[in-house]
Amino acid sequence: MGAFTNLTSDEANEILSLYGLGPLISIKALSLGISNSNFKVELKDRYILLKVSDDKGEKELIGEQKILDYLAHMRYPYSICTLPLSNGKKIYHYKGMIGVIFEFLEGIPPGPSDDTCYEIGQALALLHSLRKDEMYLELRPHQEVGFSATGVINYLKEKSCPQDFKQLFHKIFSDELKGWQNEDFEEGVIHGDLYYDNTLFHNNRLNILLDFEQSGRGKLLFDIGISISGTCLEKGTIGIMLIESFLMGYESIRPLPTKEKDYLNQAILLGLFSIGLWRIKRFKEGTLDPSRADSYQELLSRALNFFNLLEYKKND
Repeated sequence: MGAFTNLTSDEANEILSLYGLGPLISIKALSLGISNSNFKVELKDRYILLKVSDDKGEKELIGEQKILDYLAHMRYPYSICTLPLSNGKKIYHYKGMIGVIFEFLEGIPPGPSDDTCYEIGQALALLHSLRKDEMYLELRPHQEVGFSATGVINYLKEKSCPQDFKQLFHKIFSDELKGWQNEDFEEGVIHGDLYYDNTLFHNNRLNILLDFEQSGRGKLLFDIGISISGTCLEKGTIGIMLIESFLMGYESIRPLPTKEKDYLNQAILLGLFSIGLWRIKRFKEGTLDPSRADSYQELLSRALNFFNLLEYKKND
């Protein structure tokens, strides 16, 4: 994605001045991010990443900062904190814009492979294994920023729900997720959007996880399903062997309980509907990027292909 907000060098310098930084040497809009405009800014002694939020308000950004602070407190190795302004706050306001600044980290999103799936699985399990202390209890629930099973089911009743979304849901989830909702799955901090393109690898090793904008307290298995659905891909199709590599990495840190194994495939399919609904709300019903109004259908297609694969294996 390209930058949604145009930012001049003068405007960037004024934002930097709020941090006691600058002047900049150069600024470059990056093709990363869906709900943000991202800029690589060169300073005299280093690079920083300047983000302008095009989709989130202050409440959502504050919730995200609390999670990043918690991860730093827990010394989670795959996240970074925002840089503070001169007044100690983490979120800047400038000419109606709102956003944050990070140190710029080198790396590229990987191509899906056994090794990358293994490492992402490990990183997710480390996140899920963090201690639940008083800071954890103050974190937002995931449903404030994402769509859980209940959120997806409730959306089916809305008039705006596309027919293809509704019909495929009923085809795949014949019990309408009643079994899922009756299970007491373990909860913790979840990323909520850990696709492989929300990671950076450097020298073929995982360096950082990006975009904790949909993170919060939620069901760990739900998070595993989302991550597998957007990471274990071969030419856009979910690959069984890549799922095995992901789970090998994950279970080297946190072995899956039996009931999570039993519901794993349902979690993967639910993850696709959850992110698909996120796209509908942002692009089809919202105005974030109308050219992507039908991009949710890509995830429906992925869900149908995976469902058919599971049915074939079951009947083979």
